[in-house]
Amino acid sequence: MKVKVDICTSERVVALLGSSEVLNIAATDFREPARATKAVRNGLPGTCARYLRENSGVPKRLFDQVVPRTTLISAGKSKSKRLSKHASEVVLRVARIIAFAEDTFGDQDRAMNWLNNPNHVFEGQAPITLADTESGTEWVEQVLGRMMYGIDA
Repeated sequence: MKVKVDICTSERVVALLGSSEVLNIAATDFREPARATKAVRNGLPGTCARYLRENSGVPKRLFDQVVPRTTLISAGKSKSKRLSKHASEVVLRVARIIAFAEDTFGDQDRAMNWLNNPNHVFEGQAPITLADTESGTEWVEQVLGRMMYGIDA
């Protein structure tokens, strides 16, 4: 089950990353694969990752498992102040999972509780920590999709 990013989710993703102004891309553009791909390939601004780390509700120790702190430091020291393509992709996945969980639970606190705590469905891992890989992200999105539509997860 592949998740389609709708306008509400894409707006929340952009908000989690700072704003459209920081990203230099509109929320509606994240629904267009070509534009989202271009933003990731160009590298998201390092400030997006720092903003997400500080404001997402993910404990820093978990966030740092997914996006190592050294990655943020390196982006801050680079001339472009941008994340690598890989780091940009991971940061975008974290924001996407958070937005999808908030949609699923209809409540930010419940979503963060679910994302940040070990879950037997994910072999004792906190779902947010699976955002470090695309396959882990898909696994979390599949479970969230099933929960959203009332299918046994």
